[in-house]
Amino acid sequence: MNSAARLHCIYKKLVAQNDEGRMVVVWAEVFGIDKESPHYEDDVTAFVMALRSEIVLTRRRLDEMGAPSSLTSPGFERLRDVAAPGQLHTNWRGHRGNILPPECRKIFEWAEWTLREDAEPDIPADDMKELLTELTSLETTLKEVEVSTYLRDFIQRQVDTIRAALRLYGVQGAQPLEDALKKVAGAYTMERTKVAAEHAAAPEAAKGLFAKTSGMIKRTAELCDNLGKIGKFGDQAWTLASSVGPVLLPYLPKLGG
Repeated sequence: MNSAARLHCIYKKLVAQNDEGRMVVVWAEVFGIDKESPHYEDDVTAFVMALRSEIVLTRRRLDEMGAPSSLTSPGFERLRDVAAPGQLHTNWRGHRGNILPPECRKIFEWAEWTLREDAEPDIPADDMKELLTELTSLETTLKEVEVSTYLRDFIQRQVDTIRAALRLYGVQGAQPLEDALKKVAGAYTMERTKVAAEHAAAPEAAKGLFAKTSGMIKRTAELCDNLGKIGKFGDQAWTLASSVGPVLLPYLPKLGG
């Protein structure tokens, strides 16, 4: 799926919504955000900001191809206007008629077709489900295992970083995941002395949890590489897994252990 295809998918979900309700509720439905969560409005805000960024990125890619801005008007502008934090407490009915016309839909169809060579493979549904399940399992174990405050916070930060990127996958594709893995690798690198000392003093159960966390990060990097997000730009040997792997190596589960 390319960036315009993601915009098209979001557009179709949006215009399919009933014309009642505030935009914050409508966007929660579009993005699959739990409206019972105490932080759901913050989550919606993060998603609409990501959507606005993706609209700009897609328009920039079309600029590089020489496509005039008139070819994405009014669809892109109207979607960006309704995907504004300042509009979250306005009524969807006041926006729907502006974005529903066929000329808007055709623009997203055209952009998706035009950027067809930019398509990246999708994360298989089973792999996505497995990663999310593993993240939930790690958090559950984190609450049960005796672990220092520092290691608990460190593990939670990495889990939160990966989960946030996976949640944005439907809006921005693999890029947030790539950025998240670089951030995680940076945390392991910048805090390596403290991490190593805390890990050495940790009980076996905490070490096992840290090993599982590191293994999950490595598998996420390998999954991202398998999508071709990096390698499609050439035959370069660099991959996320080869970049992230060395900083994780001291903590990965031992083969045969």
